Amino acid sequence: MGMRHGPRGMFGGKDKRSRPIRVLLGRMFGYLGRFKRIVTIGAILSLVATIVSVFDPLILSIGIDLVADGNSTFNTLLMLIGLYILIKVTAWILFGVNTWILAGAQAGFVQNVQEDVYNHLVEADLSYHKSEQSGNVTSRVTTDAVSLGTGVQVIISFSSQILMIISSFLLLWFAAPALALTSLVVIPGVAFVAVLFGTVGQRIMLASQRAAGKVSGQIAENLSGIHIAKAFNREKELAEEMLELNQQSYKHGFRFMILMSAMQPLVRSIGQFATAAVLFVAGALAVGTLPVLTIGQVFLGVILVGRFMWPLLMVVMSFAQVQASMAAMDRVSDVLESTPSIADSELAISLAEESDGISFEDVTFSYVKDTPVLKNVDFSIAPGEMVAVVGHTGAGKTTLAALVNRFYDPDSGRILIGTQDLRETTLDSLHNTVSLIPQEPYLFDDTIFENIRYGRPGASDEEIIELCKIIGANEFIEVLAEGYETIIFESGKNLSAGQRQMITIARTMLADPKILILDEATSRLDAYSESLVQDAQEKLFANRTTIVIAHRLTTIANASRVFVFDHGDLIEEGTHEELLALNGTFKSLYDTYYAHQGFEELTEEAAETAKEVVKDDTKDAVPAGPGMMGGHGGMGGMGGLGGMMGMGGPPDPEKMKEMIKNMSPEQRKQMLAHKDMLPPPIRELLEKLESGEES
Repeated sequence: MGMRHGPRGMFGGKDKRSRPIRVLLGRMFGYLGRFKRIVTIGAILSLVATIVSVFDPLILSIGIDLVADGNSTFNTLLMLIGLYILIKVTAWILFGVNTWILAGAQAGFVQNVQEDVYNHLVEADLSYHKSEQSGNVTSRVTTDAVSLGTGVQVIISFSSQILMIISSFLLLWFAAPALALTSLVVIPGVAFVAVLFGTVGQRIMLASQRAAGKVSGQIAENLSGIHIAKAFNREKELAEEMLELNQQSYKHGFRFMILMSAMQPLVRSIGQFATAAVLFVAGALAVGTLPVLTIGQVFLGVILVGRFMWPLLMVVMSFAQVQASMAAMDRVSDVLESTPSIADSELAISLAEESDGISFEDVTFSYVKDTPVLKNVDFSIAPGEMVAVVGHTGAGKTTLAALVNRFYDPDSGRILIGTQDLRETTLDSLHNTVSLIPQEPYLFDDTIFENIRYGRPGASDEEIIELCKIIGANEFIEVLAEGYETIIFESGKNLSAGQRQMITIARTMLADPKILILDEATSRLDAYSESLVQDAQEKLFANRTTIVIAHRLTTIANASRVFVFDHGDLIEEGTHEELLALNGTFKSLYDTYYAHQGFEELTEEAAETAKEVVKDDTKDAVPAGPGMMGGHGGMGGMGGLGGMMGMGGPPDPEKMKEMIKNMSPEQRKQMLAHKDMLPPPIRELLEKLESGEES
């Protein structure tokens, strides 16, 4: 099938070409349509306010003519002044109420957009979130939504501006048709500016916003990993990378500013030219023996030309804000128009209560076409069975977990829970049945109580405390300043890695899933905490279908079967004892790492060494040198000890004691130099021998 499941799989890797303005405006007005009542009331108030405000220059024009003719009286002038003030105050009140009402519509508009975008992002595939910087994603909900609100404000004001243009022109036409026709000289210039900003402006603004989103994402990423940068003295490199990215954003912003700088003098020139033309024509018609216009009409003509021309130019000058909103709407549309590739089918049904166990039937999967991560994988896990999956980095273990959770669909083959294909079941019922404890723990900015309660919202505080006592988390929680009420911030920044993982495990245990997947879930725990978790697993995960995905071989000690993966292939399968007897890859992993390192982490180097051992068919040999120790350095003195422990069962205490006693002092010192990697019994015996307590 060859679908793209990985990065860029849902939204595409390149920035999409900007959508037509009519499409973007249609979507914006679609959101405004949810506030029809408010917008209608605002439109009526704006209509009345505009009509009222148009007549105030007519009052002034009449007053000027009366004074110029000498026919005015005090009462007449007083009446005109009162009427003028009444018109001005009425218009001011109407415009004020209109602004207040439409501000509510604008706020609601922004809120609706943010809710829709956020909901789409929550429903988006993991492939999208893995392919986008978190800061860039966040900007879709925050910056772009606010920019849309600004654009809506401008668009709403367009209606009153256009109404002012039309009413002013009509009044000017009735007062002086010649001046009305003269004012039309402004139209070609305004049309030129509109076309210029409707094409070039939109592209520049869209590029500028995309660049700003990348800068925001890079800042968030750099700050989240600042401790790593400091540890490796890479602050300067971070600054240089940000400078380069910021420079690209600056270039786009600079182009837009150049465009804006060119527009302002152009708009002023158009306005000044129109005013000069009207004054020239009005002056010619107001002088001579038979003047066509009075002084008051000349004044009215100049005022109304301004009322006609400047709103028209303001519409064009505000076009930049509209372009910014169109660019924001374009970016938001990338999210709103997307459809997740993983979704419930029309015929999807919930997982049956009795559905349990996992089956892979000839499953092949690839993140990128023609690059399979899993190849024709077949296996079945019985209900209640605990299976361990081992293999080096890139073997496909984590992908296996993602497929069971249906974060992705396989290219070919089927994945079943019980007898139900995951493609034919609802995602809600699947995720209620399957729980994943990930390798990287994630905690919310809330109390420890609420982070654990996230697994089962109805759980009481007493249930949570009792659960934490069982797994040993209670010990470190109670010594915190606020105990279970301690606020966790920035995904557990105020806790150790092991503490974060313990809380994550407690959350999953509280959810009580039917099927459990542990993706290296104990890799961040120290030996003591890990032993507590393993003891709790025996009690809480009994008779529960469980997949343990691990580099650390301690986590597979109690597994009924072990699956060994290599580059997407399931190469070995069986019980712990069967795989040791098979003398294959797992036996070599056990001999070269498990026995020597006290059940420590199984690294890629160890896996590669094991593969080479199998390839060379040196079944009984124990490789020496750095490769044997998974990159930790040679410890040749431990070879005999490792061979003794690699026989498939626990080491005999007497034989272990005898062998250590027979070691030279130099060999003992070498082992003690790496005592953290030794099993506790060996470490204790060595320390006693060195201190002279053991004879």
